[in-house]
Amino acid sequence: MSELDTTSEILLSLISHLDSYGAQEWSLRTVTATSAAVFLGMRMQIGHKFDIDWDAFVHALVSGIGSAICIYLNMYAAVAMNGVTEPLGSIQCNGPLTSLHRIIPAITQGYAICDIINGFRLGPAFLAHGIATFTVVGIFNEFNASHILTPMLVMEVSTIVLAILRANFFTPLLQLVTQATFALLFFVCRIIISPMVHYDITSSMLLMSEDMGKCFPKLIFYTTILFGTFFHGLNAFCKSYSSSFFR
Repeated sequence: MSELDTTSEILLSLISHLDSYGAQEWSLRTVTATSAAVFLGMRMQIGHKFDIDWDAFVHALVSGIGSAICIYLNMYAAVAMNGVTEPLGSIQCNGPLTSLHRIIPAITQGYAICDIINGFRLGPAFLAHGIATFTVVGIFNEFNASHILTPMLVMEVSTIVLAILRANFFTPLLQLVTQATFALLFFVCRIIISPMVHYDITSSMLLMSEDMGKCFPKLIFYTTILFGTFFHGLNAFCKSYSSSFFR
């Protein structure tokens, strides 16, 4: 069995602090409810101070960076930890690689309430995004399959920049840099990496369908297909929309 690289050891050491608070056993429903309360409270207390969407910014930091960490561990630590690559290990009923893999989707489901509220102001595409996120993530959480979905949430990395795009203390040059950074991260995370991760997950599900059936219902496979199809289509639409926005 291979050894862990230094970066993986550091990341796992940080995650162990979550484990010291019992994160491996936290109720995902409780995490969802707590996250919703925190983000809604942030929304009411801070709002859009400095023209920053604070609840979206904090959620994107947690889910985007967290999912990126999980992708790294899937790639470079899974074999050393469990003797099998990811997502094959998860699909073979090995459970989440870490507690971080497990709880990130529950945090995203809690934030989806804010996303739905935003949708009533921003339009049908954004409302559909919020409802779909809450529903799809909820299905994975309820069937203890949240860790399978986590790498897909790397698309939230671009939202970190989107949330601060209109900050009123940015100089014109900094606004230009921020817009360019958002466009780059949107393309890399949502148009390239996320579809690749989705393909890896679905192809692994097809390859290990018999093993997967021992711990997850077929609904998880169908939801994974629909999730990817819907969000990749929505991301393509938003890419076209944002391109026209920045002209």
